[in-house]
Amino acid sequence: MKQITLTCKVITPLFMGGTEQQAELRTQSFNGVFRYWFRLLGGSFEDEKRLFGWGGEEAKKGIVNVRIENKRFQTFQFQRKDSGYDYLGFSLALNKRIGVKEDEGFKVSFLFHPTSTEDDIKKFLCVVWCAFYLGNFGSRSRRGFGSITIENIDGDVPQNFDLKFKIDQNTKDWLKNQLQYIKSLNYWRARNDIPYIFENLEIYQFSQPLSDYIQLLNKMGEEYKNFRRTLKGDMWEKRIWFGLPIMSQQVFPIFDHEQGRRASLLAFKIIKSDNNFEGFILLFKPNDAHNFKFLPDGARIKFSNQPISINPNWWQVLNDFINFIKDKNKIYP
Repeated sequence: MKQITLTCKVITPLFMGGTEQQAELRTQSFNGVFRYWFRLLGGSFEDEKRLFGWGGEEAKKGIVNVRIENKRFQTFQFQRKDSGYDYLGFSLALNKRIGVKEDEGFKVSFLFHPTSTEDDIKKFLCVVWCAFYLGNFGSRSRRGFGSITIENIDGDVPQNFDLKFKIDQNTKDWLKNQLQYIKSLNYWRARNDIPYIFENLEIYQFSQPLSDYIQLLNKMGEEYKNFRRTLKGDMWEKRIWFGLPIMSQQVFPIFDHEQGRRASLLAFKIIKSDNNFEGFILLFKPNDAHNFKFLPDGARIKFSNQPISINPNWWQVLNDFINFIKDKNKIYP
């Protein structure tokens, strides 16, 4: 059985846990993030079932077993610091969440079933790279919390696999080069109604690197807060594209008569390189090549228990937010 192990470090506070909401790194949560990025990469449904498993009458385990070591951490309760930082983490303060502090280290191991092929391992590692360097983990992951970096990778990594898990050049070029390499492997195709990294994703570098992640998140949060405050009156309806529910205005998506959630199409990412913290904004948006739906077929949105219709052009508010930020630089595509 082949095994690959990542040595990881928490970059921004990580809030993940079970029903007790205590800080805990859960393999189920990590696996969920990996599956999510597999879909955004355009992995096939058959490959998804093979790698991650599936349920139902013919339930079967996936060929990758995820294990987490070093589960004891220094934890803390989220504390308010600065206006923008607090805005990004408002629910963490509201729910008095306990998190894993920055600089805590741990290891994640992937054990591949003997039937795993070299292509299986490569596909899975591409997903892992995206999860760590484009995404975050745990609560408020879309707003910059739960950023983790990979300090080392060892084990049975395919020899003819050139994806780099440690930054070895300026970060913006490194990100772009790795995405181009992942695309070149030609494993990926757009899936219906799912955003696709190679057609729908834009990445912007935010501001200049800072020596303190709190200062950087605060600066990003201030921009986000100030823009959302421009959406007054009837324009609150455009805020749905930043994620649902909107608790203060009782705006919920309804899936089969159940209240659900809808992930934001906008994400903040913090990457640490050479003792500096760099901020990036990820934006998923429709385009002519692959138009995706904000809600699945049959789903509705209610405002104060009254159904409302979605204007498909409202997604332009995401562009408005990007244009609102003066200190930015588009790095992808």
